[in-house]
Amino acid sequence: MKIPPRVKKLGVIGLTILITAYLVYRVYSEASQINFKPSQLLSIYTLLAVLLGVLGYLTYTAVWYTYLDNVVPVSFRRVLLANLSGTYLSFSLNAAIGTLIKVKFIGAGYFVVLATSFMEISTEFLVGTLMLFAFNRDLGALAVTVFFILAFVVDRQIYELVSWLFSIVGRGGSMFDEFYHGWHSAKSNPLRVLLAMLLGASLVVMNAGILMSVAMVFGVRISLPTAVEAVLYSNVLGSILGTPGGVGGNELGVMMAIGNGGLDVIIAFLFKFLNQYVFALVGAFAFYHFVSAEVEERPPGVSEPD
Repeated sequence: MKIPPRVKKLGVIGLTILITAYLVYRVYSEASQINFKPSQLLSIYTLLAVLLGVLGYLTYTAVWYTYLDNVVPVSFRRVLLANLSGTYLSFSLNAAIGTLIKVKFIGAGYFVVLATSFMEISTEFLVGTLMLFAFNRDLGALAVTVFFILAFVVDRQIYELVSWLFSIVGRGGSMFDEFYHGWHSAKSNPLRVLLAMLLGASLVVMNAGILMSVAMVFGVRISLPTAVEAVLYSNVLGSILGTPGGVGGNELGVMMAIGNGGLDVIIAFLFKFLNQYVFALVGAFAFYHFVSAEVEERPPGVSEPD
């Protein structure tokens, strides 16, 4: 059955309102248990956190764009809109749907584009774990860094090994071939890889800066190494727990690094709101922009699939 576009639009707007209300409720329920005043948010540190949040999201998009532009000609604006749409759908539905739509909106081979998205994630973890090792001499962080370096340096050898395994199984080889093509093409320009690494390092520092600024709103000081650790833990748990937008896992990852007291919960939620959730709300408008554009471009007489 075909759903009228107006009904779809109202449905997504309603869902967005419900998501926002849920976040406000969670923050309020935790804040009511501690000595917290809303006026505390009227701080220069809040403004700094907001600015770093916007710059961080643009940098996150820039890292993906740096790799993606090696594979398919695409504008930064389109990549940004695709990222916002993916963030929105990851939050309102789940990460798999968000990634699917994000890749679809780029308009190239699914697994080719997906590989560039994985490369952006790998870059963030590579530079982030390298920072952790530099700060804390954490051997676990070093092991993760080496893993991602190998993925960049010996990808051809890994591809040949995995292709051989797929040839034995007899399934999935073509999808992996497409994925490898995207991965290998994305890193074909060494200068772009270097640029992406520098942007990735900036992204980790900016995200850590958001957390440190949010903590300062409440008079809490968090060191840069602890903030970097919190950002990485948040990304990992937010991804593997599978909740929409990583809600719950994101905050748990932050609290693993900074503590699990009532104030720590507030700091974790406010950090993730400025770092990620607010962009899910903005992404609803980006998603509609894409949907409206596709409807307008569809030839007369061609209807939407049911």
